[in-house]
Amino acid sequence: MKSKIIFAGFMASAAFFTLLGYELMRSSATVLFKAAYGAERLPLIMACMPVVVLVGVWGYGQLLSRFGPRMTLQISTYASALLMVIGFLLLELEIIWVTPLLFLLKEFYVVLLIEQYWSYINSELDASSAKKLNGPITGIAGMGGVVGGILVAQLAIPLGTHALVLLAALVLLPSAWIANAAYRRFGEPAFRTDEPPKSLTEGIGWRAVRSNPKLLSLLLIVIASQVTAAVLDFKFQLILSDTFAGRIDEETALQGQFWFVLNLVTVLVQFVVTPLLLTWVALRWIHLMMPAVHCCTIAWAVIEPSLFSVGLAFFLFKVFDYSVFRGAKELVYLPLNFDARFRAKEFIDVFGYRTSKGGSSVVVTMLQSVGVAMSSYYLFIALILASLWSVLVFPLTRPEGTIDES
Repeated sequence: MKSKIIFAGFMASAAFFTLLGYELMRSSATVLFKAAYGAERLPLIMACMPVVVLVGVWGYGQLLSRFGPRMTLQISTYASALLMVIGFLLLELEIIWVTPLLFLLKEFYVVLLIEQYWSYINSELDASSAKKLNGPITGIAGMGGVVGGILVAQLAIPLGTHALVLLAALVLLPSAWIANAAYRRFGEPAFRTDEPPKSLTEGIGWRAVRSNPKLLSLLLIVIASQVTAAVLDFKFQLILSDTFAGRIDEETALQGQFWFVLNLVTVLVQFVVTPLLLTWVALRWIHLMMPAVHCCTIAWAVIEPSLFSVGLAFFLFKVFDYSVFRGAKELVYLPLNFDARFRAKEFIDVFGYRTSKGGSSVVVTMLQSVGVAMSSYYLFIALILASLWSVLVFPLTRPEGTIDES
């Protein structure tokens, strides 16, 4: 058990720096895009995500087949940092078309890196260890978000929003070093060294997902949950833009404060609530609890829409998403083989997460183009999808047997 705790410490520390950098990128890239193109165009840029993610996950699959998980993680980490540095230099040259590219980058790189950490964690921990350590791992990692939120709130005005992009690139360096040290100390999961997958569906992990009913149910839950998150975020960002019109750095600072508090609460839940739930409560009830809470908070926001009610619904959604949902979801992957943990997981947790947001954005953009005021319907859409989520829990948590290796 001691070696597993040390391993968990390595991976949690790598994730700490990754999430610290993500907080710097999340607030800065979002505000910079809104300042350049307006909050009403957030659905338009998110509509580009399916293409970006499909290409990215395919590229990940090719790297994984050629180099294995350790080198793939190193390449994707350093490539992300390099793109941020290039983005910062273009911002300094006042080239505003880089802002949508930075927005797409911040949406993609964090899930790509974090899910690679979890693929490795799920390869090294058994179910008993995972129930005890998943909460603390996410808690330590979440502290990176807390520190990042503090830095955004403190540095956005004196340094400017542009500088946060460069800082986000720099803090990816220790995450790469720590993750590499973990692989060298604890070993690399066995992987196939034959030629890369011949088909696109095999390369991106879809074949492994469609052959396993539980993984398919998990994919649908991820899609429903993340479309809910997207429309709540759209509504929240619209309200913030109206409140801080023309005050870019002040809005960046407020977003930093919001995410600081959110991440602080998340860390407390990760350390205290998540391990207790995973150890003592049946998985079905854990998965049912989350959409039930979201239905209640979103229903209140529908009845009394305001900055506080919408902000609270979004706040609680992200707290559960980063803590309890993360811990419960990872247990699904533990019994699976290499392809399922490293390919199917990336398909579900990278492609599924980001493409669901992008797909919803495509629909929103199309409806807005024909004159539909979609902002009036965001909360209703979120309520419907949260209800659908609760129904999908039952096939995911059916009691018979365990998940097959196939």
